Amino acid sequence: MAVVGDVFGLNAVYDRQVENVENNNFASWPEGSTYGYYVGGTSPTIATIARLDFFNETASNTGNNYPFPVRAAAATSNNFYAYIAGGLSAVYGCLVRRLDFSNETVSAPGNNLPSSRGYIAATSSDPYGYYAGGSNPSYINTISRLDFSNETISNPDKNLPEAIDNLAATSSNSYGYYAGGFKFPPPTFFNTITRLDFANETVSNPGNNFLTARTGSRGTSSNSYGYFGGGQTPSPTINTITRLDFSNETVSDPGNNFLTARKNSAATSSNSYGYFGGGRTPSPYLSTITRLDFTNETVSDPGNDLPFAKEHTTAVSGGVSLARGKGYKTYGYFGGGSNPGTCTITRLDFTNETVSSPGNNLPTLIYISAATSSNFYGYFAGGYYPASFFCDITRLDFSNETVSSPGNNLPTSRGFLAATSSNSYGYYAGGYNFPPTIILNTITRLDFSNETVSDPGNNFLTERRGLKATQSGSYCYFGGGYDGTNFINTITRLDFTNETVSDPGNDLLTARGSFAPASNNSYGYYAGGFKFPPATSFNTITRLDFTNETVSDPGNNLPESVYESTGTSSAFYGYFGGGITPTLTPTTICTIRRLDFSNETISAPGNDLPTTNSVAAAVSNSN
Repeated sequence: MAVVGDVFGLNAVYDRQVENVENNNFASWPEGSTYGYYVGGTSPTIATIARLDFFNETASNTGNNYPFPVRAAAATSNNFYAYIAGGLSAVYGCLVRRLDFSNETVSAPGNNLPSSRGYIAATSSDPYGYYAGGSNPSYINTISRLDFSNETISNPDKNLPEAIDNLAATSSNSYGYYAGGFKFPPPTFFNTITRLDFANETVSNPGNNFLTARTGSRGTSSNSYGYFGGGQTPSPTINTITRLDFSNETVSDPGNNFLTARKNSAATSSNSYGYFGGGRTPSPYLSTITRLDFTNETVSDPGNDLPFAKEHTTAVSGGVSLARGKGYKTYGYFGGGSNPGTCTITRLDFTNETVSSPGNNLPTLIYISAATSSNFYGYFAGGYYPASFFCDITRLDFSNETVSSPGNNLPTSRGFLAATSSNSYGYYAGGYNFPPTIILNTITRLDFSNETVSDPGNNFLTERRGLKATQSGSYCYFGGGYDGTNFINTITRLDFTNETVSDPGNDLLTARGSFAPASNNSYGYYAGGFKFPPATSFNTITRLDFTNETVSDPGNNLPESVYESTGTSSAFYGYFGGGITPTLTPTTICTIRRLDFSNETISAPGNDLPTTNSVAAAVSNSN
């Protein structure tokens, strides 16, 4: 999975991508993990780098090879580079080589593994890559950490419980998983799955292992599951694909397997598919690329294979662009708001936290609207001003910041609604209208492919307004709100895969609404808020852990109680803009507060909204 690095590191790459954004130049930048790369392999050992285009599933040689033949290395990545480490050439190696996703060239970052080893496995969190196990030729249990911000490598002294090689690896947003493996003498095959907690780098066994001990399996992952494909048991090579459920760490064999038994293949993944390339069965060597469909777990061979037949190839997925990738977002946009009503769109530049106006505004004065986004557009919907509610949807084009109407609007006029988005759809939920007073439980879907609007039919169990949404890759979590009688603390989950709606049972610690949301890959945050009676506003920031859906207050709160603030998120920070403070005479403010996702501290970046504002809608320029 592609991850992100430290905002203060790799400035040259960051500046170059910002220039690409400003010039609208994406010709040479792979978008949203659009490529998989397969590096080296045996037999014989080669230096070729092959590229799989996820758009049309064709495979070709990049033309830029690894600097020497290599096999049994491991790769981890952030959104700019892949880091290919160790492996065997003529001998075991410790070298790290960097593949630049922007131009597919290979260079040396200058820092290598602390010791030489091959047959290793790699996972990655947002700030770090982790290389685990291997042999040289003695077996190793060391986990080595690569810091993406400065490309230094160290051993955190949290190691695998067993010295082992040829294991498989996959990762969720919160954990890395290392599975199976082999050591000798005597020949020993493992079924163990070991978990690395990215938050504190502790290592443990979650207790659910492979049903069959095996080595030479390879791992890939969707947002919800890790998949381990093929491998060798003490006797035969197998075709089994085993699934690890990230939500509860249960392990099962879903029953859709490779068409041919294989071991020592290599795996990459797009948002929709995992691709296992090459391997051995047990002979001959394979060039086959096999596709696993994450939506239904069916397995097929699309027919376009690697340009070479090899095993022990090293694989990684390509980069995510700064403009529209999942992790990297360049701008946040605050639209409308009560001042006492505005059509202004204000842009927050995530690279330097300056605030400006792009010059193109919403077509009407409006507030209490909501916004969602695809990778190309932001969609501001609903709202109120000066004496009526709106059903209009207005589209903001991220490429040139122009504003237009897509032509399809919400089926019902409403304000105080919430919005979220998956890769394919935007969702507008709940809301309020009068006269007569109507609070809605409806969830409305905007199809990004054709901008049609519909109600899929799965709604909240109760009506609510003033709710807000955070989201992980697989789910949206709508928190709090007002049901017409009481403020509530309910968190409701929308499953993006099937649009079912449920209450997972872990709710906000305090009933409230009108707070500001932010989210990264691991957590959702709900900041501030309001309830009555009596009229009470909050400075609390509440955290929802996407891994297990537990709710807690991390302890770092806003410096003042505030409600009707607006939240947006970059890869590294949440930004809460404007709002109303709880003085005897409520005061609308222009302050922007910053939540640092790495340590959950709160600070002020120093650049605020140009005017006081509350109940604006906000969106950032990627999905």
